[in-house]
Amino acid sequence: MTHHRVRIYEVGGPDVLRYEPTPEPIERPGAGQVRLRHEAIGLNFVDTLFRNGSFAMPLPLDMGIEGAGVVEELGPGATHLAVGDHVAYFFSPGAYSDVRLIAADALVKLPATISTKIAAAILTKGLTAWMLVKRVHAIKPGDVALVQGATGGVGLLVAEWARALGATVIATASSDQKARSLRARGFDHVFASDSATFVEQIRSLTGGEGVDVVYEMVGKTTFASSIKALRKGGSFVHLGSASGEPEAKDRAEIERRMIRYSQPVTGHVVNGPAVLTEASEELFAAYARGDLGEIDPVFFKLQDIVLAHKAIADRQLLGPAVILP
Repeated sequence: MTHHRVRIYEVGGPDVLRYEPTPEPIERPGAGQVRLRHEAIGLNFVDTLFRNGSFAMPLPLDMGIEGAGVVEELGPGATHLAVGDHVAYFFSPGAYSDVRLIAADALVKLPATISTKIAAAILTKGLTAWMLVKRVHAIKPGDVALVQGATGGVGLLVAEWARALGATVIATASSDQKARSLRARGFDHVFASDSATFVEQIRSLTGGEGVDVVYEMVGKTTFASSIKALRKGGSFVHLGSASGEPEAKDRAEIERRMIRYSQPVTGHVVNGPAVLTEASEELFAAYARGDLGEIDPVFFKLQDIVLAHKAIADRQLLGPAVILP
């Protein structure tokens, strides 16, 4: 059987992605490794940053960071898993493939309630959401949270989870279609991210005080309004800059208003097997309770990976996307 992977040999747009046969044979797993057959692969915005060179990596590079599948073979020392286990992982380059070797410690065993397709859709994004609503700014009942870019993969999970934890969520979207999708999920306060009256509307909703926390997924185009929407001394959690990096004058305003600013990295918080187990168990339990809302991924075939990356670039995706090998 011929296996396949996706590699890049140069950085650039989606067309640099190469779907190609994997050199045979796939080696047997070494100490602490397993051979994993993917059933589903996560598609993440960060993948585009590796592809376009924003995150510099040695080339050629095996693409993709997240996947889920079935353990086919154990290497020496991989004693906490068994052949046939359904597992997933959230950050290990080389995910765009049908079969791979991977460190056993990177894998999370999936409960029966979580399919590999759902795991690939929510693990990386969900662990990031867990970090944001449980650790960086732990949501309390009564908090007012602004989620900028609430229809993205992480933004949607943050909005849903924050609401389930008792926050009043104000969600923004970049198009009428995306705004309608948020309202269909039951969000009462949905605004266009480029609305001229956006800050005034939020001030009105909060009795003039402003929100307790902003989860910023967009960057340059929304950064200034996010600051203005915050109450004095509120929390500004800056995860993404899809529209570009904010300007220096905006950062100066953060200091002037005594806003608590953070720019967290998931791997720095979910930084070992114990935390990974804790966070993933809380994530899967939240999904099983319905706290994350309906998860309805868009699917692409691995050989259509260029189309998948173009869909990200064109902001066509509403929620998570999954690649099928």
